[in-house]
Amino acid sequence: MNDKAFEVDPHLCPLCGQDNCCGYRAGTDDCWCFHTSVPMALRERITPELRGKTCICRDCVEAYHKEQIYKEQR
Repeated sequence: MNDKAFEVDPHLCPLCGQDNCCGYRAGTDDCWCFHTSVPMALRERITPELRGKTCICRDCVEAYHKEQIYKEQR
């Protein structure tokens, strides 16, 4: 068993594993996510050990919004 603490790469999306393109983590004062809504239902999909430690990527946020629109149209 590995006693090493669970390591999180803050640059990877916790949902898809791709680069989350977080401007804040890259050292800027702004990020794309400051200008969009990341629904709580999507944030709840993040496993507990990753919550609050890494950002969801734009692709996952956009896919979620499209999924919701599709569900509403059905």
